[in-house]
This record gives sequence, C-alpha cells and structure tokens, in this order.
Amino acid sequence: MYERPDWVRRLNALGRATGESTVSLDPDELLAIARETTGLHDVGDELDIESMRQRMRSIDAESNATHVGRILARDEAVRVLQTRLRLRDLWARHPEIFDEEITAPIFVVGPPRTGTTITLELLALDPSLRAPLSWEASHPVPLRATTDEADRLAEQAERMALGEAEHELWADIQPELMTVHELRHDLPCECVHFMALNFSAGYWGMQYNSPLYGLWAQDHPELLGREYADHKKFLQTLQWQDRQSGRTTTNWLLKTPGHLMYIPQLFEQYPDAVIVSTHRDPLKWVASAASTTTVLRWIRSDDVDPVVQGQTMSIGFRFMVEQLMGWRTDGTVPNERFVDSHFDHLMADPTAAIRQVYERLKRAWPDGHDAAIEDYLAHKPKGKFGKHQYTFEQYGLDAQQLRAEYATYVDHYSITPEGPANV
Repeated sequence: MYERPDWVRRLNALGRATGESTVSLDPDELLAIARETTGLHDVGDELDIESMRQRMRSIDAESNATHVGRILARDEAVRVLQTRLRLRDLWARHPEIFDEEITAPIFVVGPPRTGTTITLELLALDPSLRAPLSWEASHPVPLRATTDEADRLAEQAERMALGEAEHELWADIQPELMTVHELRHDLPCECVHFMALNFSAGYWGMQYNSPLYGLWAQDHPELLGREYADHKKFLQTLQWQDRQSGRTTTNWLLKTPGHLMYIPQLFEQYPDAVIVSTHRDPLKWVASAASTTTVLRWIRSDDVDPVVQGQTMSIGFRFMVEQLMGWRTDGTVPNERFVDSHFDHLMADPTAAIRQVYERLKRAWPDGHDAAIEDYLAHKPKGKFGKHQYTFEQYGLDAQQLRAEYATYVDHYSITPEGPANV
C-alpha cells in the first residue's frame, strides 16, 4: 500500500493509543454540535435524520477508520449538517429560490479516467457556462449576514479559504492522490461533493466502507429521488445567489461518474439536460479507477483491499455502461440528448474534440476559445504531479479478461484500443 507522511502516521498511532476515545462519531452528538454552532434547527425530516444516523453508525462500526479518518468523518459530517441547516433556513426565508429555472444543463458523464475531468474544465472556460466550484460545494451559503459589498467579498473569501483547507487537505494526507486527480478549491467540481449533503449519496460510500447503511437504504428507495431533487435545489440556490450579485447564469455545467447509474432520475429533474458521454478503452481506465478508489479509502483507513476495489470497478462499471447502452436503445432515456466523446480524440487534438462537442450541442463557439484551451493545457501538462503508477495484478485484474468482458461496450461505441495499460 502507499507510504504515509510521518505526521499522518504519528497521528494515527496516537489514535490507536487512546482507543479512538477522543473522536466520537455519535450522530446525535454531531447533530447537536451543528445546531448549536449555527443557531438553527431544521436539518430535514425524520427520514433525513435517520439516514444520517444510520450512515454515521455504519462508518463508526464498519469502516475501520484510522484516527485521521475518524477526524475527517466527524468534521465532514458536522460541516454537511451545518450546510443543510443554513440551506434550509435560506429556503424558508426565500422560497422564490425554487422559481429559478435550470435550463438545459450539460452533464459530463462517463466512467472514471475517461476524460470527464479535463472535458469539464475545458468546457468551463466558456464564460456562458457555469460550473459549481469546489469551495462552493462545501460552503454554498454565507456563514453570516453582510452589511456592504466589501463585507460580502470578505465573507466569500472566508468561505473560499475554508474550502481550500478541506479539499486540499486530502493530498496532504496522501500525496499520491495528486498524481491521480488534481485537487483545488477553485476548480470546477464533481456533483458528488455537493450531493454529499445527502447521507445516502455515493460520496459517503466511496470514502468509507459502510455496508450496513446500504442494507438499510434498500428499504428506503425514496432517498434516491431526494438526492436528485436536492441536486436541483442546490443549483437553484447558487443561481439565485448569482442573480442577487448581478451575474446571469445561462447553462449549468456538471459532472460525476456516479450519474451513470441514475440517468433516468437525472432526466426526471432535468428533462432538457444534455449528456456529454465520455468513452475510453477499458484497459486504460478500469485498473486506474480501482487505484483511485483505493487511494481515497486509504486516506481514511488502513483496511483497504485493492483486489476488492478492482472487482468493484470492473463489475460495477461494466454493469453501468451496458445498462446505459440499453436505456439509450430502448428509449428509457432520450438518446438524442447524448453527445459521445472519445478520449483518444480528445488527447490527439483537444481543441478539435471540444469544438466537435459544441457542434453536436449546436452551441456557438466562443470568441477566443481556441486560445483559452491551448493556454489552459499549457499550464496543466500531463504528469504535472508525477506519473500515476499501478498494475493489473495489484487489483486482481487480467487484461485479456477485461478485454473480453467489455467487448460489447467497446464494439457498441467503436472505441479504439489504446495499447498496453499504464503499468
């Protein structure tokens, strides 16, 4: 497994010495702290609260989190509860927020490591598109009332600083993460970060092993609908706040691989959405995705099995991509709302690939967009933070078997094999 920085190793040792007695994950204690620190009470209905309780109890009992992992779980849970309290207070005071229309949002959706992040970032260079930023995902609502423009900007800078501390801390705990995925509070972020406001969301299961929660959630399928309804409310909130400050939002730009599983729920909330669907040779992303989830779990726990992560990625994403193929074919979701984008085309000529996306979206190409893309990529070279190293064997994977298992997907989208995986 990965080597830990000395400060992380020592802090984890301190936790073992104290039996983790100093880091409680008791859900009712966390809720009480959030209510006391905000002075607010409404965090949601009883199902929302019970979902939080079940998730935190499952993390406490099953994740085998290190001392650092428990600190992260505790602080993330309190911050999420505080944000829920502030959001619900804002909605109560300004119900007109829900009158905001979210028009034709663009979702970049595909398996991990297929170009979703760079596609999102290059599209976000277009000033007519609005992507949530990482710091906004954590702290979307002002922490206090402001009296004038200078005070408002100072308060916003405070939230940005808090977002920087939280998002970029992960790479301090495990520097290897930056070779996999650059973390910056001021970059466009994945929806997974603000969907974490629901304790049923994939964010929590991605970070912490908590299977008992999954069993409990099976009896409450309505939680999934809430996740996507709250996704829309989150965008309406940011858009309303933009409008208060004089900014006009044309179209939202969003992304997370997890949407693959829930495209029907996505269209239920956003019937005019457009999906930029990214594709790549599975031999180049399955093991890499397993490495990514292993790093994320390793930040929080010593008990991480790379082989389990390999099988989870291989089986899970094959099911997802084939399910989506079926949905697009049988009309479960509107196939005409999809634009397919291939990773090898993007790498060969990024500007041409993004221009092709615009043509298929029937969007006007922004003035100076070619230069903006070239400049952005010049400051973000491949391997900027080192090479992402992994092997198939580490994750219990076999290249020939993967090739056979994903043959239907590869043939369906005419995906070009890229050659040997990064080993």
